[in-house]
Amino acid sequence: MRITPLRGTGVAWLKCPACRLKCRPTAVAPDGNCPRCGKARMLKLSFGGRVTVAAPDASRD
Repeated sequence: MRITPLRGTGVAWLKCPACRLKCRPTAVAPDGNCPRCGKARMLKLSFGGRVTVAAPDASRD
């Protein structure tokens, strides 16, 4: 059984621009539409998690 995290940076959320419903990707209809209003486009929310950038390679000059 897979345990889905509810909080943190690794959590994916979707938002409907029409009805403002926020839901998890598993709650979206099979065709990708909003479960409440049926709008076709769900927006992926980003909560500003940490982004790690690789240090530049000093040996490549």
